[in-house]
Amino acid sequence: MKNAKSVLSVKFKSNHSPEKLMQICHEDLDIFRNVPGLIEKYYIGEEGTGAISGIYLFETQSARSDFWTSELAATIPERYAVIPETLRVEEYEMAIVLNDKVSA
Repeated sequence: MKNAKSVLSVKFKSNHSPEKLMQICHEDLDIFRNVPGLIEKYYIGEEGTGAISGIYLFETQSARSDFWTSELAATIPERYAVIPETLRVEEYEMAIVLNDKVSA
C-alpha cells in the first residue's frame, strides 16, 4: 500500500454530534493532506458504540512519531471534543499487506 510502514490508530468517543464531527473531518482534509510522511488517513465509525477512529498510514515510524508529537496532533482532543477516558491510541508496524503491488 504505497510503501506504508507504520500505522497509528486513534479511537475515541466525542461530545460532538455525528454531524458536527463529519463537518470537522471535512474541514481538516487539506490540513492532513499536508502532513509529512502521511500516505493515507481513514475516518471510521464504530457502529455499536458510536466511537470514531482515525487510521493513519505513514511512510516511516519516524513520520508517525513526528506527527503524534506535533502541534496538529495536540489539537485533536479539543477540536474533536474527545471524551478523555475513551481515548485509545495504538501504534503498529506494517507486517503484511494483502493485494500490495510492488512496482518493478
